[in-house]
Amino acid sequence: MIDYKELRENIDSLIDEIKSFIKQKSILESTKRIEKANKLLTQLKEMSEGEIQNRIVLKRIYQLESLAKNVDEILSKRELGKKEDGNIALKCNWNDKHYKAPCSLQAYNYNLLQGRAWCSSPLCKCREFTNEVSLQYHPCYESIALKEMYFGAGWDHTGERQQPRHIHSVRHGRMAILTTRPPGADEKDRLIIGCLFIKSVIDDPGEETKIFGDKTKSIEIDYDQVKVKFWDYYKNAGDDNLILWASGLFRYITDETVLNILKGIGEQYKNAQKDVSKIIELIKYYEEQIKRKK
Repeated sequence: MIDYKELRENIDSLIDEIKSFIKQKSILESTKRIEKANKLLTQLKEMSEGEIQNRIVLKRIYQLESLAKNVDEILSKRELGKKEDGNIALKCNWNDKHYKAPCSLQAYNYNLLQGRAWCSSPLCKCREFTNEVSLQYHPCYESIALKEMYFGAGWDHTGERQQPRHIHSVRHGRMAILTTRPPGADEKDRLIIGCLFIKSVIDDPGEETKIFGDKTKSIEIDYDQVKVKFWDYYKNAGDDNLILWASGLFRYITDETVLNILKGIGEQYKNAQKDVSKIIELIKYYEEQIKRKK
């Protein structure tokens, strides 16, 4: 069995490799190692005893968070041309309560093993919550995303500092596509679980960006029956074959991509004999937006 010292050295070796690949702007290789290092870091955290070892873990958590931001900066520069439409796709942690309540203990433990930052944070008190959650009373965005049609950009926790994240090019009248990767699924099988038709965006100073969906127009996808894969519709800028999200919360997407996603959802809904009236209205809306741009 691997001991504490060897595990720590393996993580440090991965951190050195990540730095090297970031210099080469190799997103895929950097991200593979970040994911591996986070998994090892979870094991190191479980083995840690006492203040010194806890500080060792904390230092490496901050190192990996910083490196992950560097990877996202490389990706964001490639996506500059996608910002003008105001749509985004959001990455959600796994929630087995259909994003309407705190996840089960099994799902929580899965998210811990995946190195999910908020789930691993001592500030997260989700195990103390019941299923009765609301906009004012919830442990995480995933617990209310499809109940309230709401999501937030969150906060970066670096050392003792907490900084709100901002999504600068998202706007009302456009779509926020919620995606997730179920346990055991590869990144290529990332699912779309909901489409928030954005009613308002609040971005007050000192607070993170908050996105509120119109409940009458937003779509909750029954992902147990309808499997709409995000990567069937979205391509990374600069490399159509790169199936990779990296660590960031969101990706900008075009009106055309949203339209194709809506058509894909509509087809599957028809096949499953589900109501498609709301989807048809959204398709018409996006077709009109695209016409106006031409």
